Amino acid sequence: MTNLKGSISECILKDNCPYLGFRSASEVITERDYLSRKVEEMERIMRIAEVEIKNLREKIKSLEEEKESIQQELNQSIRKPFKPNLKKDEAEKTSKKRGAPVGHPGVTRKMPVKIDEYFDVYPNKCNKCGSEEITVYPSFENHIVEDIETKVKTTCYRKHWGYCNKCKKTIYPENNKVISKSHIGPIARATGGYLRYIGIPFDKVQKIFNDLFGFEISSASLVSYDNKMGENGLPVYEQIKQLVKHSSSIHGDETGWRVDGENSWLWNFVNSEAVLYRIEKSRGSEVVKNTLGEDYQGTLISDFYSAYNDKIKAENKQKCITHLLGEIKKIEEKNKFQNGSIEQMFCGVLKSIFKEALEIWNKFRAKEKTLEELKQFKEIIAKVITELVLYPSENKDIRRLKKRLVKHNKELLTFLEHPEIEPTNNRAERQLRPNVIMRKITFGNRSQTGARNHQVIMSVLETAKLNGINPIDVFHSLSTNSFPANALIGDSPENTRAP
Repeated sequence: MTNLKGSISECILKDNCPYLGFRSASEVITERDYLSRKVEEMERIMRIAEVEIKNLREKIKSLEEEKESIQQELNQSIRKPFKPNLKKDEAEKTSKKRGAPVGHPGVTRKMPVKIDEYFDVYPNKCNKCGSEEITVYPSFENHIVEDIETKVKTTCYRKHWGYCNKCKKTIYPENNKVISKSHIGPIARATGGYLRYIGIPFDKVQKIFNDLFGFEISSASLVSYDNKMGENGLPVYEQIKQLVKHSSSIHGDETGWRVDGENSWLWNFVNSEAVLYRIEKSRGSEVVKNTLGEDYQGTLISDFYSAYNDKIKAENKQKCITHLLGEIKKIEEKNKFQNGSIEQMFCGVLKSIFKEALEIWNKFRAKEKTLEELKQFKEIIAKVITELVLYPSENKDIRRLKKRLVKHNKELLTFLEHPEIEPTNNRAERQLRPNVIMRKITFGNRSQTGARNHQVIMSVLETAKLNGINPIDVFHSLSTNSFPANALIGDSPENTRAP
């Protein structure tokens, strides 16, 4: 054996050995090494597959037990309360009544705290025989009705001027109930603004005012009031921008928009206490950098769009796990991998571990798991992902997914290290929805001023709603320019990081 290598090198048939099927020894050795590597790879796959099969068996057992329990409850609930041999017409007569079961607690409208008016209603004739000889009892029953008034209220404020004996000047009274030099009151303006920003076009708002209230107002006036509210909201908008920039975490997303017929983008930056909208021509990373700063000292949660990637510096990043799971599902549906293939196993294991990660995070939020357990699970998942990306595959979709996993490997499991961070970007997508609805109705904005108004007013409105402020109060403050300083800045941990 010690002289085998030397013997091979001296053998005249080393490149065409009859004992090796007329192949060279070096070719056989190379093939052996290749097959050894393939065996090792398959052994790694089998080890992970065994773990996956074990987990699936446990889940199947749990689901079967749950199914059996539900089936028993279902059988009890649908058991007929009468003999099965009744005739059809008899069964119909004795069928169960519609509605809630007996003993179900009823839910009625809460009684109003305040009664504005009282009216006494007396019987003036008998509704049985028509007689007008009626004796009225002293007792009565209350019938409380809540309604809204659709009547226009016209008020005249008589402004008395005076003379200041100290500075020798004529003075006029201040009246914060009205808007200077305007004959349309703040409540009407606030109502018009509210209707506009729940997605009703200005011409339809004009029609609502006319039909419901008998209140004549032009679309041009509504646009003018919108411009004024957008201008009045700028200081609060700047507060929101600073609030977002100095927050400890923020979600980012964007959607298509139109301004004066040209393509633009509506950006959304949001956390639990603030919403910032920006309408920009660019969909590039400069918008994110301009919003969050050169080096954002918080956690940025986003999808995998490139504008949130390499050029944006942040203390931490979290990529949306829902988007990742959706991408895996699309790959599976497109390729229809064979059962038992490496590609099918790759997708199956990847989906399983990320779904398990979301489940464990939710259990931590429900105080069923500890932070230490989350961190331990993160280490396990990271190792599994590292193993998965080593599997060879010629499928271009799988290779693209592997590149994504490698590129964002430090941005997929941040929520297990810092569980206050949400693992998905659902919050940002929810805050985009009101704008998407408006886009379907209004097709965007007709001018740059309209775009400014939209981003300012929607930012103020949605931020106020997150902080429990009534939308009508928001529009009233925007109409009268009466927002107090720092009106929308809360004390949430997300917003307390020092600038």
